[in-house]
Amino acid sequence: MKTLEDLRQTISRFVDGRCKRMQLRRELDQLAAMGSLDAVLADAGLVRSQIEPLIAGGGGSRELLDQMLARVGVDAAQLPAESMRDMTWTCTTCPDKRQCREWLSGTEETGFRTFCPNAEQIDYALAAATPAEWRHRALRETGAANEGAYRPTADELRRMSAEASRRETRALLDRAHVF
Repeated sequence: MKTLEDLRQTISRFVDGRCKRMQLRRELDQLAAMGSLDAVLADAGLVRSQIEPLIAGGGGSRELLDQMLARVGVDAAQLPAESMRDMTWTCTTCPDKRQCREWLSGTEETGFRTFCPNAEQIDYALAAATPAEWRHRALRETGAANEGAYRPTADELRRMSAEASRRETRALLDRAHVF
């Protein structure tokens, strides 16, 4: 059962999100009126078809992502800007923000993997944040066959390549401050 404070927070989030969406819509309309919209979108690595998903899901997405990263122990400031852009866009277009907020308000530590479209990237960031010597020690202690040396699988190499490609295509988003 929701308390009065929960209801107030929900209403506040709704109103704030609506205000942000309206402000973004006005700014995009102004750019379109000036004939600059396509150029700005191109600079940001976006196309017109991405405007509606951006407006629909943009409110509070970055805040949710920051909370998610903090909760699982990833320092967002240490992540590459490209990764943050990709994860922010994924969060922006995520249809399950309610479940995310519920998970963030709970105590379960690993359940985000069942619903979060950024789970794989978060796990990758967690693995990268763990000092290599700890990973090697953990592998040795479990009797891993590779004696602690990390060797990515073919699937991991394909995933890393795809992530690099996404980072390249979204490299301009950071300068555009779309989110």
